Amino acid sequence: MNVNELTHRPKNFTPLFSGINGPEGPALGPDGIIYLVSTKDSELLKITPDGEISTVLKIDGIPNGLAFGLEGELFIADAGKKSILLYSGKGEPQTFCDNFDGTPFAGPNDICVLENGDILFTDPLRLPDPDPSMSPVFRIRQNGKSEPFVSDLAYPNGIAISFDRSDVIVSESKANRLIAIGLNNPNTQSINQKLIRRFLSPGRPDGIAIDIKGNILVCLPGINSIAKLDLNGNLLDLFHVPNWQPENLAFGGNDRQTVYVCSGLQSAIHTFRNDFPGLDLPNTKV
Repeated sequence: MNVNELTHRPKNFTPLFSGINGPEGPALGPDGIIYLVSTKDSELLKITPDGEISTVLKIDGIPNGLAFGLEGELFIADAGKKSILLYSGKGEPQTFCDNFDGTPFAGPNDICVLENGDILFTDPLRLPDPDPSMSPVFRIRQNGKSEPFVSDLAYPNGIAISFDRSDVIVSESKANRLIAIGLNNPNTQSINQKLIRRFLSPGRPDGIAIDIKGNILVCLPGINSIAKLDLNGNLLDLFHVPNWQPENLAFGGNDRQTVYVCSGLQSAIHTFRNDFPGLDLPNTKV
């Protein structure tokens, strides 16, 4: 099938907000509200299902990815503080973990919480091309202890739990590919990685969201698009809007069928409707 036959605007595409400096990390909270950050203004924001946006708090760093824990607590991947922060909903975020074996993290990017409460996050080295440096994904146990999950990826970026909860899916931005890594296999290195799809340069895959049918939505900011893939990585659709630069996304709304998209190029939030609701994540059932 000609890819040009698939390319079109997503259903009910709506510009929601503009003027958000560096919008990133959207996540649906257990209260049914979408939370996100302004990386450049160092703010945690929230969007109600009615479409109202407000600032929750200022964060002293460069917040990026967000994920809610099993008890409703919010974990924040902060690239500026090179830490995973924990926010209980009161006071200021606290440092949950900032190193592995005494070595500081490079700059946490995206994050997800597993069903057992463990945290996985990407920690890419932010070095300019053509630097070939490889970067890790880390796991943090509930006691706050960190360990490598997989070590050698070419700028690991977006991260999400797979449809059947057996894998974690990672966007490997500099390799232009989407991979799955088994959660139950102790060997998480290359032998245990499965290629979902390779994208042509300059796709630069980033944020990931998955619906209840197992379809994968992955942002491709390098070509101003979002790819929709089936469970096997086959391309179902390619959403494209001129001057759009989708970097991260999450399901939300009263029926979890509205996709909230952070667009870096326009400093904006857009929404569109997916055919199916988003996959249930730990403590996000509404």
